[in-house]
Amino acid sequence: MKILSTLLSALNGFTVIGSTEKPVSTIEYDSRSCQEFSLFVAITGSTIPPIDGNQFIDDAIARGAKTIITDIPDCNVPSDITIIGVPDTRIALSRISNAFYDFPSKQLRIYGVTGTNGKTSTTFLLKSIFEASGEPTGLIGTTGNYIGDERIAATHTTPESPHLCQLLSMMVRRGIKTVFMEVSSHALSLHRVEGIHFAGAIFTNLTHDHLDFHGSMERYAQAKKHLFDILPKESIAIAMGDSPYSYLMLSDCKAREQYRVGRSNAFDVSIDLENHSLSGTSYRLSFAGSVPEFYASTIDIVSPLIGKFNVENTALAASFAHLTGIETKTIQFALRSAEGAPGRMQKLRLPNGALVLVDYAHTPDALEKSLATCTSLINTTGKGRLTVVFGCGGDRDNAKRPIMGKIASELADRIIITDDNPRHESSEKIINDIKCGIDESNTQKVISIPDRLKAISHALQYSEDREIIMIAGKGHEEYQIIGNDILPFSDMNTVKSLISTIFLSQSDSEAHE
Repeated sequence: MKILSTLLSALNGFTVIGSTEKPVSTIEYDSRSCQEFSLFVAITGSTIPPIDGNQFIDDAIARGAKTIITDIPDCNVPSDITIIGVPDTRIALSRISNAFYDFPSKQLRIYGVTGTNGKTSTTFLLKSIFEASGEPTGLIGTTGNYIGDERIAATHTTPESPHLCQLLSMMVRRGIKTVFMEVSSHALSLHRVEGIHFAGAIFTNLTHDHLDFHGSMERYAQAKKHLFDILPKESIAIAMGDSPYSYLMLSDCKAREQYRVGRSNAFDVSIDLENHSLSGTSYRLSFAGSVPEFYASTIDIVSPLIGKFNVENTALAASFAHLTGIETKTIQFALRSAEGAPGRMQKLRLPNGALVLVDYAHTPDALEKSLATCTSLINTTGKGRLTVVFGCGGDRDNAKRPIMGKIASELADRIIITDDNPRHESSEKIINDIKCGIDESNTQKVISIPDRLKAISHALQYSEDREIIMIAGKGHEEYQIIGNDILPFSDMNTVKSLISTIFLSQSDSEAHE
């Protein structure tokens, strides 16, 4: 419980109608969560069309809210209700949340990781390295929020500001010192991290995604760049130099330490001597450029994670850890055993010799990189075919659908198009959008099976030795959204269940022949 007057110093440019000497029990932006003495912030939702939170002021008051923050301060409310007028309710929500939880980010070293792909993997790798060094570490991201080993389910990549500040406050109380946070473009655009003190930031890449929200790649890039724009001087900024957007990210950045990592000697940290196989990757990092001379000049990395994109993820994590003082041996040990994030190129071998990979690839760039990795690994063995099972989410960026169809048809030998999270769109429409990008010469590769369970079952049932089956799009997700229903569904658990159903029954049949 806090007193309202002590929280208002966190706001800039506000008006007050009513008493400020009253208690505040919780900070809420959903009126249904309000209770006695809640402070309700009437934000505009991010849905299309957006929902105006001012519509729910009466409901918030009926549930016990005594203070309202709004951008229409002349609203009609009972005399015992305090109205705080602000120009931007989302900024106010974030700032008041930080104050309510005693500015927890100032008591932690928080490092933000942003980019289209690789955020989750990079944060998990960093957590593994820092924990191997003995550092109590927290993680905030897509697959869950972690306080040490404890996992707390996540509903957003970056939580809404009250939940974020509450989570950081819990980490402070539990003795966490370092936090790695996925920072999404939505969170940056919607001011969820306003007032968070970052000790550094990492940029992975920027490719086609979320254009339904941002409208253009330029606006999408500017949203990501904001993380680097708010870094203080006493911070570190690292960007994957192979991305052309790395220069934009670091332009005007105030961080004292700025480094680029990539496959060129022109970068501060260069990647070379790459070796790829189905068992993992190995390569060498060389430190030069603006890296101080007291750091090691090279580090050899071995990782069980496959693919060039995982070289980039591990290289960013290793470089960041090295440049923040983690010992070389600790980095090498942690990466040699780190399995990465759930649902990111997770491997499972089938009884018939085929290999299943479950991956979160849900953007054109991620799908292309994942399939290209599979193709190169198949080529090294000289045998095997590549099957991809994927779809695209409904009520989301539909411009990427034909692009992903084209990529799949050019790289895979067998394509099974299915449901992802169709939400309120018809499966037929989404699948047809995907098929629009597939050239007529490749249509013989394509099978459409909307039911995801049946699609995965078909892929496994007709699989063969040395085949790679990529199940893409949902990765770690343990649900499927169809209409308003959120149904239990896990790609990996589905595969495990089907193995016993398909292959054990096949073995039984063969035994009785």
